[in-house]
Amino acid sequence: MFKRSFWVGVLAGLMLGAVVRQRRTTGLTQERLNAYYHKRASFYNLTDYLYLGQFPRITMRQTLLEMAQLQPGMRVLDFACGAGANFPYIMERIGPTGTLVATDYSQDMLDSAHQQFVVGRGWRNIHLVQADAAEMEFDAPFDAVLCTLGLAVIPRYELAMQRAWAALKPGGVFGVGDLRESTRWYTLPIRWITDFTDMFIIADSTRQPWRWLENQGEQYRYQDLFHGFFYAATVRKPPA
Repeated sequence: MFKRSFWVGVLAGLMLGAVVRQRRTTGLTQERLNAYYHKRASFYNLTDYLYLGQFPRITMRQTLLEMAQLQPGMRVLDFACGAGANFPYIMERIGPTGTLVATDYSQDMLDSAHQQFVVGRGWRNIHLVQADAAEMEFDAPFDAVLCTLGLAVIPRYELAMQRAWAALKPGGVFGVGDLRESTRWYTLPIRWITDFTDMFIIADSTRQPWRWLENQGEQYRYQDLFHGFFYAATVRKPPA
């Protein structure tokens, strides 16, 4: 009886896992994302301070910005910027002579970013633009384009990466930091947690945007973070 119950439980777990994984893909719609970020916009950045033995989202942002090697006076695009959690790390590097253009689909998130950083800190060289990342276009190119915790949620993320690449100057840097599905051996028994977390936050951590970066440019760099559940990656666009 015990043996039969055990295998029934295993089978049920596998079936539930398959359903959750399918829901992770089919449930990632713009409508659900809009509703989710509308509710969370005012306190979204507090998620960076969720303590898991360390602060993985902060570590990811800091690591990515170090890898991107931003300099004073640069023109930077931060797409899918959310409520602006990257802004302090970017502004610290580009200074008052630089320009930060930040886009997001959610006007609620942009309003929160404006209140916290444009009004709250008086940073006047930040320009916020409501835009679908898969359709964004710009009049002038950028020295660097960045995206953190965006490519796991953007429905048409491949098109978004292509648009961002087109907006990047030759010789410029494209940097991505995001969630990923850990493949380290000791995390495999708890992979179901990632499945359920993705469903809850409306994300797909099985995507691998870093593969696109690796094949796109030169001086590719990649770093796993927080037991392989986060990563940071950069690549430089070849000179014209």
